Amino acid sequence: MKIMGLNISRSARDKDWHFTEAALPRFSKGNNGAGVLICHGFGGSPANMRCLYEKAVEMGFTAIVPLLTGHAKTLGDYEQADYTVWRRDVDAALDKLIESGCERIYLCGLSMGALLMADLAERKAGLELVNGLIMMCPPIKFKTYLNVSNFFAPLIPYVQTKDEFPPGPDMEMYWGMATRKLADIKKLSKAVTHHAASLDMPVLLLEAGSDNRVNPVTFDILRERIPHAEYVFVENAPHGITYYDPYADRATQIFAEYLEKLEAKA
Repeated sequence: MKIMGLNISRSARDKDWHFTEAALPRFSKGNNGAGVLICHGFGGSPANMRCLYEKAVEMGFTAIVPLLTGHAKTLGDYEQADYTVWRRDVDAALDKLIESGCERIYLCGLSMGALLMADLAERKAGLELVNGLIMMCPPIKFKTYLNVSNFFAPLIPYVQTKDEFPPGPDMEMYWGMATRKLADIKKLSKAVTHHAASLDMPVLLLEAGSDNRVNPVTFDILRERIPHAEYVFVENAPHGITYYDPYADRATQIFAEYLEKLEAKA
């Protein structure tokens, strides 16, 4: 059954998406004494963050992009994970940077990944190792259709928007969702909103002008709670700013310039 272009079927649960090596986690040891933890978003994979990872490596950083549990498999696998498991995933990635000898660590995430990075920064504040945070399109507040999807999740547990990945090496992700997982985003959003004022490291907020998932009021909330945060608006950019041309180039430029600025002050 299709409603507004969405394939609503339990068969979507076990669909084989044919993920490739592009969706595997990434790690590279750098030489500048600093590390960057980059986190993909809701239903995504490390493939979506390739542009940022490659730029971080080029700049000499030790860089890591974990694959969050339940991702790059099936929607059924995805549904079995939750935000507490994803917290452990990013904790493990941070530990790897620390074990690699990083003296300074920067966090960057897209969408749900941005929430996980902000949550990680707050939870690990006592380590005093996190020197900066970049939040791209963080879903503090959803667009209306996602709130509706969350409400009807018990009745419509899976939706599918495409049968296969669109062309391009960075597009490997679920083109659909396990709607029950929207509740996990809401839990992360609540935690981040509650603790945002305690984020005392440099913070950059990036808003995509044509974001079809994040309610723009998100940035009013975050800028009120993190008054020292810098803010960038990218006109016409989609929610997936890191994997759609030409916006991926702009996201990479913003990412690199912010890291350069922070490193200059280190």
